[in-house]
Amino acid sequence: MVDKDRESRPWDLFNKKIGRVEKDIALERLSICLGCPELIRLTKQCKICKCFMDAKTKLPNASCPLNKWEAVETIGETNEG
Repeated sequence: MVDKDRESRPWDLFNKKIGRVEKDIALERLSICLGCPELIRLTKQCKICKCFMDAKTKLPNASCPLNKWEAVETIGETNEG
């Protein structure tokens, strides 16, 4: 399980144990970002947190620095066994 209280980090994208949010949640988050004046449209990068939102919106422990969307709990995928 992902700790939604732990702040996301860029290298979380490479951690298979963290998993990803459902596609509809990622799309909803990105839609919110696309309507935000703090987004650099060309790169889809946030001016506040400096993250690339195409990637950040897929992480369950990520949240918007302007509190427009929050982290969610999800079960991470692992390739153990």
